[in-house]
Order: sequence, then structure tokens, then C-alpha cells
Amino acid sequence: MAAVETVLLYVILGAVLGIVWSLRKIYVLEARLVALDLKTEKLVENLVKKKK
Repeated sequence: MAAVETVLLYVILGAVLGIVWSLRKIYVLEARLVALDLKTEKLVENLVKKKK
């Protein structure tokens, strides 16, 4: 019976770690998108300044 409990514990632990890993990847991608948005905004501002 202890073997079944151990296997279930590892399965649950693996699922939790998988969820945490996915969330971490999402937050990293979100940070990259924000950085890209800021760079794009700065580029547009520079283009507008050059047109004037």
C-alpha cells in the first residue's frame, strides 16, 4: 500500500512542478512582450520626431 501512496505522491508532485514550470514560461514571455512593446513605442516616437 505504501508503494501506491508513493507513486501518487510523485504523480501529484510532477503535476504541480509542471504547472509551476508552465507559469514561469508564461511570465517570461510576458516580460519579453512588454520589453518589445516599449522598444516599439520608442522606435515610433523616434520616427515621429524625424518626420517633424
